[in-house]
Amino acid sequence: MTRKDIRKRVSDIDPLWVDTAIAVGLTLVVWGLVYVITHMRPADLPRIPNLEEHLIGRPRMQNTLLTYVLVAGTFLPLALRRRSPWVALALSGAFAVAYTVTPQPPAPVNLGPMIALYTLAAYSKRRRVGFLALLIVGVIAAVPVFAFSSSIRWVSDVVGAFVMLAAATLLGEAERNRREYISEVERRAAEAEMNRETEALRRVDEERIRIARDVHDIVAHSLSIVTVQASAAEALLDSDPARARESIEHVRSVGKQALAELRSMLDVLRTGESEAPLEPTADITHLDALVAPVRDARIDVTVDVAGDLAAIPAFAAVSAYRIVQEALTNVVRHSGATSATVAVSVTPEKLTLAVTDNGRAASDAPAAVPGHGIQGMRERVDALGGRFSAEPERDGFTVCAVIPLTRGAS
Repeated sequence: MTRKDIRKRVSDIDPLWVDTAIAVGLTLVVWGLVYVITHMRPADLPRIPNLEEHLIGRPRMQNTLLTYVLVAGTFLPLALRRRSPWVALALSGAFAVAYTVTPQPPAPVNLGPMIALYTLAAYSKRRRVGFLALLIVGVIAAVPVFAFSSSIRWVSDVVGAFVMLAAATLLGEAERNRREYISEVERRAAEAEMNRETEALRRVDEERIRIARDVHDIVAHSLSIVTVQASAAEALLDSDPARARESIEHVRSVGKQALAELRSMLDVLRTGESEAPLEPTADITHLDALVAPVRDARIDVTVDVAGDLAAIPAFAAVSAYRIVQEALTNVVRHSGATSATVAVSVTPEKLTLAVTDNGRAASDAPAAVPGHGIQGMRERVDALGGRFSAEPERDGFTVCAVIPLTRGAS
């Protein structure tokens, strides 16, 4: 059995049993001391400080039944010192005072109230218990002073007893403060650990949403273009093989680009960003390359840029690219539009994006299939502290995003 196992078993013992054993043991020890003092001859007594002073001038004391009763009454209540500390202190103090004011053999009966006072101060939950205990000590100590006020020896004994009892009380107060400090430190450590776990989970959720959003943008946009081009190739295969071959070439090009982007993302997830091959991230400055596949899908896209795209901060440029990409994907997949307009306005304070198409009006469009495109665009804009709207118009659908450029990425 290891020392840790022994310590755990000892800590699992009921405190009542431990306190009872201590109380009974102290009672037996003091009984034995009283018996030795009252039955040994003075010449045989060991050199105990102040013992001769207590015995000189007194008749030879006998260990009567009252002596043992008072000793038991002083120490046995200590069995309740942690269950009922006030009861233990009251009983132990009362019997100790009774032992002191009656002609009894010298015995360390002050040890009982000392232990009771220490326990009361150490385990009580009230901050003022120590001061109340000291007041009780003063009352207990004052009784012998008034009872034997004519004897200087009794005064010195009482003062010494008061000092010892007060020291026990202050020691218990210090122990309680130490345990409260340790408990507070442990509580703060547990709270900090919980906060770290919560923060880690939050970061995992944010990263999971970001990855899902990026994968959705890449796959949805590319597959939408592939679907449109494949349908066009199928329709032109017999009547116009050259244009059908051109559509198939667009399918191959878009598919290859999508695979490259997905492979790059998977490399980051597998190896970590520090080991992944570094390539320029697509941003809003690649707007022409983004619009080209949509034009190849027989949708007339007009690009209107006001301002310098290169002046847009990286955190906003990447998100703007993904927002326009998803908006154009929705144009290809859901609107049935023949034309669309991408308007980008850049000022020192904000970036404004608007993608408008001439697809079916809201009243004529069939029920949309639930998806994550608009939700992903809104999340990107909200993360940057901007405003987002996606609303049907009389002659089509408009997606609008306003991203502030005067703050860092949140």
